[in-house]
Amino acid sequence: MSIRNRIIAGGAVALVTVTLGGVSLALADNSVSTRTISGQMTYYNDSGYGACGSVVDAATEDLVAVSHEWWTSADPNQDRLCRGVDVQVTYGGKTITVPVKDMCPSCTADHIDLSQTAFQKLAPLEKGLVKGITWKFVTDGGEAIELPSAGPEPEGSGTPTSGTSGFPSRYAAPYVETWGAPADLEKARQAGLRYATLAFVLGGGGCRATFNGNTPVTDEGWKAAVRNLRSSGGDVIASFGGASGTELGQACDSVTALQEQYRTVVDALELSRLDFDIEGAALADSASVHRRNQALAALQQQSEAAGQRLDVQFTLPSGAHGLEADGVALLRDAQSTGLRVSLVNIMTMDYGSAVDDMGQAAIDAATGLHDQLGQIWTSKSPEELWAMEGNTPMIGVNDTPGEVFTTADAERLAKFAVDKGIQQLSFWPVGRDKACPEAGKLSETCSGTEQSDHQFLTTFNTVTTTSPDTSPMPTQSAAPVPTESGTPAPSASATARVPDSGSRGGSAGSTGSTGSAGSTGSTGTGGSGHTIDTTFTTGYTWFDNTPRGSARISDPVLHQQAGGTGTYADPITLAVGHSTAGGKDTLDYPAGTRFYMPRVRRYFIVEDACGDGGSPQNGPCHSLKTAPAGATTWLDMYVGGASGDSESAVQACADKVTAGAHGGLNTAVQDPGSGLPVVEGPLFQNGRCTELY
Repeated sequence: MSIRNRIIAGGAVALVTVTLGGVSLALADNSVSTRTISGQMTYYNDSGYGACGSVVDAATEDLVAVSHEWWTSADPNQDRLCRGVDVQVTYGGKTITVPVKDMCPSCTADHIDLSQTAFQKLAPLEKGLVKGITWKFVTDGGEAIELPSAGPEPEGSGTPTSGTSGFPSRYAAPYVETWGAPADLEKARQAGLRYATLAFVLGGGGCRATFNGNTPVTDEGWKAAVRNLRSSGGDVIASFGGASGTELGQACDSVTALQEQYRTVVDALELSRLDFDIEGAALADSASVHRRNQALAALQQQSEAAGQRLDVQFTLPSGAHGLEADGVALLRDAQSTGLRVSLVNIMTMDYGSAVDDMGQAAIDAATGLHDQLGQIWTSKSPEELWAMEGNTPMIGVNDTPGEVFTTADAERLAKFAVDKGIQQLSFWPVGRDKACPEAGKLSETCSGTEQSDHQFLTTFNTVTTTSPDTSPMPTQSAAPVPTESGTPAPSASATARVPDSGSRGGSAGSTGSTGSAGSTGSTGTGGSGHTIDTTFTTGYTWFDNTPRGSARISDPVLHQQAGGTGTYADPITLAVGHSTAGGKDTLDYPAGTRFYMPRVRRYFIVEDACGDGGSPQNGPCHSLKTAPAGATTWLDMYVGGASGDSESAVQACADKVTAGAHGGLNTAVQDPGSGLPVVEGPLFQNGRCTELY
């Protein structure tokens, strides 16, 4: 970023030292009060190694996978949750107690993922998602216990406990310039800012950490502004480095000295997260890169040994297709030192030449980064890699001629971030988030593009999984805050959530974000989310199509022939009833209408007519004559199949998805938002019917 840290003279400040408190991870020492949690449950039936390191089979044994937000150890196998902790869950007058054996990376803190057998003891599998449960952590003997804070705190819980992460699993944290006044942070808070990245901590004359190279990090004005933000339920990240000034890793010539300076900043501001904006000469300086990573690894180990969470992230320059070579080298070095990197944030700006579509460029760079991260952290699942990403454009007119990041670009990037489960969105900077007197010109104090005041902040806030200035609400979650390489193979619960091009494979949450007030329950993020509990679902195959075997569809929207993988962006073709009037064929639902089927965890899109023939108005899907009693709509899902497949095997798969074979009706969500759980792929593939959930 080039319109960056102007070094200015600072005034006299009061020096105050604050010691960072901590929360012991041992249950007996925990200060968090025991509580019963109101939330929701889903189920899974995978088998494999659970997060506690043992083999589990969620189809045959009683167990529970709990949200990543409850896990505190960098090595899940060693987490306190794996040592005799159970969950006692109550629904509909029934109570069961099941052991914690797995992690659910796509669940929010109030959402538990039961094994299939455990779920069935409380509710029929057809429900898929059940809201209105209560649950709590207990010992093997059923005694209530306390765990480190996670997710939804009771109303009135106040500021997050020092040493725990005050950040949700997905959030917006734009940059606030520390060469301005602390009042700037307060103004932004009043405008809706919840999470802020303070830019920048620099060397202030030798190996000494300061804001902007001249203001002590213990400045009481800044500390008071940070406290106010936290009192609203927010938090701050201190960002080290930037495009100018003396980067602290270069200013300090020893690992020990550098670690001490980092500790000073953590203690002064009671931080749980540090950002390192490394670019230019600092990125090219391999000696300082290694020294910085060593110091951070030592600091992180020191903090976490004391029960204080410390996440470290890097903000790095990006090309059109991801990180540059120096950035990749920095991350590989970080991995080699044992540093747990929680996030890699790319600066989607200053590409070196004019870019016509800055929104798409940011998305393309994020996609490239995903591939690069997978080559470094090879044990991580695709959704864990998305959750390891951040994305930071420069709003408005950029300092590279021809680059303009508009409010429309911001909307596209925010939607992409939610769909993929990107952990953090940011932008440079809050101080420019307003229109200039004259549009089209570069300015340090306004965006130079058409916008309302704080419009970029408002847009990016829609990705945050809790709403500002309220007690956190149950919401959808992206994937977990990733752990370092060396983590055991993905857990059984993790494998049931496959990322996709339009859905982040997350949990079926509730309101989703501050920008989706119309989205409730299991409807995902955005969309009207009308739930139909009286849906009769059937399946049709390649062999059933008219003409037989062509997979031709009557109203193509996304596909030229029936198909799809079940993601929000690539839903599976759905056939619906239709009628003719005045020579015009009309579908019961307009072509392009999306549905989500909780029982098979896939999205569908209306593209075909059900009951093809000479008299479509008399087709079975329209008349409902052969549907079960009480059915109000009939949806015919495309199952798949192709030349060379066993027709009987494909038909057997179609029979499995037919609700009549299970004795009743199913739930469908019409016009769902993105972000609901997805098991990606057609219902029939590789010669067999995929598992149904």
